[in-house]
Amino acid sequence: MNRSHLRINQFIGIVIGLVGTLMTANFWPEIRNTIGGWGGAILWGVALGGIFGSVGHLNTIGKFVTKSNNRLINSIVGLLLPFATIAILLILMNIDVFS
Repeated sequence: MNRSHLRINQFIGIVIGLVGTLMTANFWPEIRNTIGGWGGAILWGVALGGIFGSVGHLNTIGKFVTKSNNRLINSIVGLLLPFATIAILLILMNIDVFS
């Protein structure tokens, strides 16, 4: 799979993830409130969609971070990296700077 096909798969995954999470957050407010409101729902949907769109290349994403040739470790790091980014963003959204 070349870069253009990967980008198309990621874009389609992001759009499907976004639509799916907005529908889920609309129909189940408990889930929406648990993951940080509408902002959290959008972030999680985009991240999950992007991950599912690039499942075949998660080891490449992890290799940028670990600089290792171990495919298993790179895949695990590539899978956890978007979730860690979203967790950091959710923490930053909940910090009250002007209190």
